[in-house]
Amino acid sequence: MTASHGATDQADTLRQLAGRAKVQKEVPERFKLRDGLRVISVTSGKGGVGKSSVVVNLAESIAALGKRVLIVDANVGMGDICLRLGKEAPYRLSQVLSGERTLEENVIDCGTGVSILPAGMGVQQYTSLSPSERLSLLQGMMRLENSFDYFLIDTGAGISANVTSFAAVSREIMLVVTPEPSSITDAYALVKTLASRDPGLSFRVLVNMCRDAEEGTALFTKLSVITGRFLQVSLDYTGCILHDEMLVESVRRRGALCRLYPDAKASLGFRALAQKITAAGPNDVAAMLIEPVAGRKQWRNHELSS
Repeated sequence: MTASHGATDQADTLRQLAGRAKVQKEVPERFKLRDGLRVISVTSGKGGVGKSSVVVNLAESIAALGKRVLIVDANVGMGDICLRLGKEAPYRLSQVLSGERTLEENVIDCGTGVSILPAGMGVQQYTSLSPSERLSLLQGMMRLENSFDYFLIDTGAGISANVTSFAAVSREIMLVVTPEPSSITDAYALVKTLASRDPGLSFRVLVNMCRDAEEGTALFTKLSVITGRFLQVSLDYTGCILHDEMLVESVRRRGALCRLYPDAKASLGFRALAQKITAAGPNDVAAMLIEPVAGRKQWRNHELSS
């Protein structure tokens, strides 16, 4: 290696370190939202478990109880929240992140107590959000805190940086699983990934597309046994939603099942779920969205800057 080559390598390394330091500096030590605001990240280990449908119908059911709900569409999959509710995003989120438009201008009021912050941008662009863009989006959400009682974040599926980042900043994590073996396997992988970075996280498990309540309970028990054997995490059973063919019809009609077919068996499940969530307080875990605590892995700031 020549001296000039070595100097170039050293310069490149210093620039990279300086770049990382700049990103870290951009990330504040903590985000604190007002007391009483519930931030729930709805996530899953794999796609196809009906997670976006859960978000839409849970939001409608919570709003029916007199609460103001903002759906944050952080899902890069095909199940776009706006399409499901027959709405069109006024601007692309890229315009918000670039500063051309404010985040508030992109919020869609559905007129039912539910509002949407849509993704509204190409899949490739959204999956490659930079740390500063994720931070900008989170800061924008903070400016909306006085307008809502609940933030429901549809994170998408898997363990990408965007998914784990939004899950990380939530006060509560709802993990959606189905009776399919692959769903259980991928759910375990997601829990393992998140728990390895923050051992204090707890998860509320919702079993979707069940044949009956007994199947939901059995699946949760199975997942609890697996995680209890290998991981030190807290899993709470939040209930199940029964398989319902009317859900497909509601998607076709671009509306929430709970509003179009209030007596459908899945609608009853969503109403029960909403009542359970609103009756209970938020998890004691992570009173701060980003909370540096001595002796714990400081992964939340790292996750935003990686």
